[in-house]
Amino acid sequence: MATKLIIDVDTGVDDSKALMLALSRSDVEILAITCVNGNVDIDNVCRNTLRVLKVCDRLDIPVYKGACRSMVGNRKRADAHGSDGQGDLMNPIPVDMSLIQSEHAVNAILRITDENPGEITLIALAPLTHIALALRLDPDFGGKLKEVFIMGGNIEGRGNINLGAEFNFYADPEAAYITLQELNCPVNLLSMEAAEANGQEWVSKIENV
Repeated sequence: MATKLIIDVDTGVDDSKALMLALSRSDVEILAITCVNGNVDIDNVCRNTLRVLKVCDRLDIPVYKGACRSMVGNRKRADAHGSDGQGDLMNPIPVDMSLIQSEHAVNAILRITDENPGEITLIALAPLTHIALALRLDPDFGGKLKEVFIMGGNIEGRGNINLGAEFNFYADPEAAYITLQELNCPVNLLSMEAAEANGQEWVSKIENV
């Protein structure tokens, strides 16, 4: 049976590659992609996500727009991905923004999890704003998930957004705290160091698909 996924993204270059890798797998079923402010503003996140799906001919996967800022309202952006999150594309692929679902991303996460208790693997590639908000709306949310994979944090005290911080946790530290303290399910944390060490291998896999 295919693993049921919800993928939470702030689609810049890195999340685009991760989505392509997930789309190449025959053993997963992506039930939703939820977009949150992070690498770029929320509208660009949605556009970039639709671009990836369009290129991969998978616009059948529902995309949901979510939080436009962090838990306490800060807006931080990762300059490494350019102003559009895709390295400032000269001729970006046009997409139909009406394909974005009307349901809010956090509501969609909660609904899909309720509909598939114990079956959903949540992959969080962005600031953890949506998970924290889901926990505030439903404190039992974590117990309904199968497991969570988080790309975030660092273990060597070396940052990529400032001297000591990794971007996803830095962009919404309150959400990271809530998630790690309150999420009652198996949590797999992929630190910045692990992502960097394995990043080239993932790119090679995508290019060979």
